[in-house]
Amino acid sequence: MSTLFVSDLDGTLLNADAFVSRRSVELLRPPLDDGMLLAVATARSPATVMRLMRPLALATPAVLMTGTMLYDLSAACCLATTPICGQAVDAICEFLEYTGQEAMAYCVKDKQLSVYYKAFACEFERAFASKRTGTLYKRFLQTDSYPRSLAGGDVLLFLFAVPTRQQVQIIYDALVGIPGIYSHFYADEYGSGGYLLEVFPEGCTKASALARVLQMTGAQRIVSFGDNINDIPMFRMSVHSCAVANAVPEARAAASEVIGANTEDGVARWLAAHWREWA
Repeated sequence: MSTLFVSDLDGTLLNADAFVSRRSVELLRPPLDDGMLLAVATARSPATVMRLMRPLALATPAVLMTGTMLYDLSAACCLATTPICGQAVDAICEFLEYTGQEAMAYCVKDKQLSVYYKAFACEFERAFASKRTGTLYKRFLQTDSYPRSLAGGDVLLFLFAVPTRQQVQIIYDALVGIPGIYSHFYADEYGSGGYLLEVFPEGCTKASALARVLQMTGAQRIVSFGDNINDIPMFRMSVHSCAVANAVPEARAAASEVIGANTEDGVARWLAAHWREWA
């Protein structure tokens, strides 16, 4: 029975410096050359995933932006999107206009991903964007009107980057009643002190996107790896799931087993030792 192995990136396959370690690449290269099907499922967009995954040269479709985009890493092109419904986009735009709150709106037009923003409201937001500009795979475009700029595109994500937990909680509480969306927030994993709030289409998860990847690859089952709450739906659809040792308690409780931490090349070590048992 053909198996698709799927790994989250941040906190899972990536180490504390936010890249795939040389040791992980060394461990994964032989199984990949021998036909192991490995995909990534992440909240990240193509801009950073293309760079991070280059050493592994993955041919399997990637699940990006928490399932709103399927992406061909080898051809550098968008395969499919699952957008936020128009009414929800309108409601969020009204909230932004009424409150003056800033957000980054990720929108696909003609298979090109653009991020629209009005102004960066804090240093954390500015630093977040500066690390992701200057890439072929995503454009940051300043706008004076979210509705006008987003018209005619597939809006995949509204991202709020704010410096304090109190601020992110206020935004979350204001948006939670809008039909057709799912939102959650978390502290930045790399020690900036800021918080990120993501707004996605309701029902769109890594798991829902992976069902499409199974069809594309012909695989019949999934073995998955993760560290956070948004990995739990993926765990539930997997025949076997592995939480890294540094995972949040909810993810560890939902997983079939707990493996080595991301700083110990836990995913790569497990795959090197066990992938044939599931292949």
